[in-house]
Amino acid sequence: MNRHTLASSFIAFIFIAGATSIRAQSADPARRPPVLRSAGAAEGPAQTSAPRPASPGALITVPAIVMDRDGRYIGNLRKEDFQIYEDGVKQNLAYFAPVEKPFTVALMLDVSGSTKYQLDEIRAAANTFVGRLRSNDRLMVITFDGKINLLTDVADVSAIRQTKLHIPSITDGTALYDAVDFTLKRLAQVPGRKAIVLMTDGVDQSSAATFQSTIAEIAEQDVLIYTVRYNTLTQSSQRLSFIKSEKARRKVEQRLLKAYAVSEPYLRTLAEKTGGRFYQADDLREVGPAFAAITAELGVQYSLGYYAKDSSVNGERAIKVRVRYPNLVVRARDSYATTPAIARQ
Repeated sequence: MNRHTLASSFIAFIFIAGATSIRAQSADPARRPPVLRSAGAAEGPAQTSAPRPASPGALITVPAIVMDRDGRYIGNLRKEDFQIYEDGVKQNLAYFAPVEKPFTVALMLDVSGSTKYQLDEIRAAANTFVGRLRSNDRLMVITFDGKINLLTDVADVSAIRQTKLHIPSITDGTALYDAVDFTLKRLAQVPGRKAIVLMTDGVDQSSAATFQSTIAEIAEQDVLIYTVRYNTLTQSSQRLSFIKSEKARRKVEQRLLKAYAVSEPYLRTLAEKTGGRFYQADDLREVGPAFAAITAELGVQYSLGYYAKDSSVNGERAIKVRVRYPNLVVRARDSYATTPAIARQ
């Protein structure tokens, strides 16, 4: 099955009932991230250094993206073009993975009640994203509402394109933080380069995990997280109108306003702490270009690694990646946490 037939067979969405979104102030357009251009630089020959310990400690892997000042991706750099620092101290670069190495991607889709009127657009955006992945990439698909639905565990994209995935019956609530926690734990068992693409309005209503616990968890992972926050505000009045009691309606609205206030900071933090990117889509028609930019980035990643000097002391360490060319910009994770789990790698 080619990618052009994917849109008709990838995910069958069912009607979602319920009213779970809010009314809040729209995001400032000036703060919206740019839509990136596709890779323009040619890839150089693959260069790989097998990871060998230079000193006792954990191998710290750091995915990195390199762009020029015009936002074009640079895909032909060599190991000696990079420098990596931990807490300001230059490290020995022990591992360098070729840019063409396949990715494992977890696609997370929010299908809670707040998406009730936008399911067709969400389905189209998801199909666009999967259609742009390379056939040798690997994919895991997760949806979440009040519960987490693993539609398919990690499998080759070529195999997933031959299947039809269905969403189970929808439950009330939005377990966003639990879904992030679940996906991080699942990907921790997967070797190689990994990324999460999370499409949501960012509102959590029913998780046991928290904003803080999931942010702490990403410090211990080597996964890139791309977040796409879409706007569910325009339907808020219509959804809240089903609540007949004015007092109850105001109570629900205030509770959701509070949840929505932290949605953008949360999604931005997930992206920025891992070296991914945050996208704001006030209109779901804008999600397609965001997904195109994400898949372009996944094709031109570098994977760097160095051995921590002392992994026995717990705490957060700052990371800085640089290249030797002055007109290039590096985007990479900015820290990691030393824990017993990392020390055993």
